[in-house]
Amino acid sequence: DGFVRVDRDYVAQAAELARAGGCKHFVLQSSRGADQHSHFLYLRVKGEVENLVQAVGFDHCTILRPAVLLCKRQESRPAEWIAQQFLGVVARVFPTAYSVPVETVARAMVASVLQPGKGKVEVLENGAIHKLGKA
Repeated sequence: DGFVRVDRDYVAQAAELARAGGCKHFVLQSSRGADQHSHFLYLRVKGEVENLVQAVGFDHCTILRPAVLLCKRQESRPAEWIAQQFLGVVARVFPTAYSVPVETVARAMVASVLQPGKGKVEVLENGAIHKLGKA
Protein backbone atom coordinates (compact mmCIF):
# COMPACT_ATOMS: atom_id res chain seq x y z
CA ASP A 1 0.00 0.00 0.00
CA GLY A 2 2.79 2.42 0.89
CA PHE A 3 4.61 1.86 -2.40
CA VAL A 4 1.45 2.41 -4.45
CA ARG A 5 0.58 5.53 -2.46
CA VAL A 6 4.03 7.09 -2.91
CA ASP A 7 4.90 5.99 -6.45
CA ARG A 8 1.46 6.33 -8.05
CA ASP A 9 -1.00 8.35 -5.98
CA TYR A 10 1.36 11.07 -4.72
CA VAL A 11 2.96 11.49 -8.14
CA ALA A 12 -0.44 11.77 -9.86
CA GLN A 13 -1.57 14.30 -7.24
CA ALA A 14 1.65 16.30 -7.70
CA ALA A 15 1.02 16.37 -11.45
CA GLU A 16 -2.52 17.64 -10.92
CA LEU A 17 -1.29 20.36 -8.56
CA ALA A 18 1.44 21.35 -11.00
CA ARG A 19 -1.08 21.64 -13.85
CA ALA A 20 -3.45 23.67 -11.66
CA GLY A 21 -0.52 25.96 -10.87
CA GLY A 22 0.18 26.59 -14.55
CA CYS A 23 2.81 23.96 -15.35
CA LYS A 24 2.80 23.22 -19.08
CA HIS A 25 5.56 20.57 -19.32
CA PHE A 26 5.75 17.69 -16.86
CA VAL A 27 8.74 15.35 -16.66
CA LEU A 28 8.17 11.93 -15.09
CA GLN A 29 10.82 9.38 -14.20
CA SER A 30 9.26 5.97 -14.67
CA SER A 31 11.02 2.65 -15.31
CA ARG A 32 12.06 0.42 -18.15
CA GLY A 33 9.28 -2.09 -18.72
CA ALA A 34 6.53 0.06 -17.19
CA ASP A 35 3.19 -1.47 -18.13
CA GLN A 36 -0.17 -1.01 -16.44
CA HIS A 37 -1.00 -4.66 -17.27
CA SER A 38 2.20 -6.15 -15.83
CA HIS A 39 2.00 -8.97 -13.30
CA PHE A 40 4.85 -7.29 -11.38
CA LEU A 41 3.64 -4.66 -8.93
CA TYR A 42 6.54 -2.28 -9.55
CA LEU A 43 6.13 -2.22 -13.35
CA ARG A 44 2.33 -2.12 -13.11
CA VAL A 45 2.37 0.90 -10.76
CA LYS A 46 4.87 2.70 -13.00
CA GLY A 47 2.62 2.06 -16.02
CA GLU A 48 -0.45 3.26 -14.12
CA VAL A 49 1.21 6.51 -13.05
CA GLU A 50 2.37 7.16 -16.62
CA ASN A 51 -1.26 6.97 -17.75
CA LEU A 52 -2.52 9.12 -14.89
CA VAL A 53 0.07 11.84 -15.55
CA GLN A 54 -0.71 11.87 -19.27
CA ALA A 55 -4.42 12.23 -18.50
CA VAL A 56 -3.78 15.45 -16.55
CA GLY A 57 -3.53 17.32 -19.86
CA PHE A 58 -0.13 19.00 -19.94
CA ASP A 59 0.88 20.74 -23.16
CA HIS A 60 3.90 18.43 -23.16
CA CYS A 61 4.80 15.40 -21.04
CA THR A 62 8.19 13.69 -21.08
CA ILE A 63 8.39 10.20 -19.60
CA LEU A 64 11.83 8.78 -18.91
CA ARG A 65 12.11 5.01 -18.61
CA PRO A 66 15.60 4.31 -17.31
CA ALA A 67 16.99 0.83 -16.76
CA VAL A 68 18.76 0.10 -13.46
CA LEU A 69 19.85 3.35 -11.85
CA LEU A 70 23.52 3.45 -10.88
CA CYS A 71 23.79 5.43 -7.66
CA LYS A 72 24.93 5.28 -4.07
CA ARG A 73 22.15 4.81 -1.54
CA GLN A 74 22.15 5.53 2.16
CA GLU A 75 19.81 2.66 2.96
CA SER A 76 20.83 -0.96 2.62
CA ARG A 77 19.50 -2.83 -0.42
CA PRO A 78 21.79 -5.85 -0.81
CA ALA A 79 20.22 -7.29 -3.98
CA GLU A 80 20.24 -3.89 -5.67
CA TRP A 81 23.86 -3.33 -4.60
CA ILE A 82 24.90 -6.64 -6.18
CA ALA A 83 23.01 -5.78 -9.38
CA GLN A 84 24.65 -2.34 -9.50
CA GLN A 85 28.12 -3.85 -9.08
CA PHE A 86 27.51 -6.35 -11.88
CA LEU A 87 25.84 -3.82 -14.18
CA GLY A 88 28.55 -1.27 -13.50
CA VAL A 89 31.03 -3.71 -15.04
CA VAL A 90 28.66 -4.55 -17.92
CA ALA A 91 28.21 -0.80 -18.54
CA ARG A 92 31.89 -0.53 -19.44
CA VAL A 93 31.24 -2.76 -22.46
CA PHE A 94 27.55 -1.94 -23.15
CA PRO A 95 27.09 1.53 -21.61
CA THR A 96 23.45 2.06 -22.59
CA ALA A 97 22.05 -1.48 -22.42
CA TYR A 98 21.09 -2.26 -18.83
CA SER A 99 21.89 0.70 -16.59
CA VAL A 100 22.24 4.46 -16.40
CA PRO A 101 23.91 6.75 -13.85
CA VAL A 102 21.43 8.94 -11.99
CA GLU A 103 23.41 12.01 -13.05
CA THR A 104 22.71 11.16 -16.69
CA VAL A 105 18.98 10.82 -15.96
CA ALA A 106 18.97 14.21 -14.21
CA ARG A 107 20.73 15.90 -17.15
CA ALA A 108 18.27 14.28 -19.58
CA MET A 109 15.34 15.58 -17.52
CA VAL A 110 16.67 19.14 -17.66
CA ALA A 111 17.50 18.86 -21.37
CA SER A 112 14.00 17.57 -22.15
CA VAL A 113 12.57 20.80 -20.74
CA LEU A 114 15.09 23.07 -22.44
CA GLN A 115 14.64 21.38 -25.82
CA PRO A 116 11.29 19.56 -25.79
CA GLY A 117 10.65 16.91 -28.41
CA LYS A 118 7.80 16.83 -30.85
CA GLY A 119 4.35 15.72 -29.86
CA LYS A 120 2.32 15.94 -26.71
CA VAL A 121 3.93 12.93 -25.03
CA GLU A 122 7.53 11.87 -25.45
CA VAL A 123 8.77 8.58 -24.00
CA LEU A 124 12.53 8.24 -23.63
CA GLU A 125 13.88 4.73 -23.17
CA ASN A 126 17.32 4.03 -21.66
CA GLY A 127 19.35 4.61 -24.84
CA ALA A 128 17.66 7.93 -25.53
CA ILE A 129 18.20 8.97 -21.90
CA HIS A 130 21.92 8.31 -22.30
CA LYS A 131 22.04 10.30 -25.52
CA LEU A 132 20.07 13.28 -24.21
CA GLY A 133 21.87 13.21 -20.86
CA LYS A 134 25.23 13.58 -22.55
CA ALA A 135 24.14 16.34 -24.97
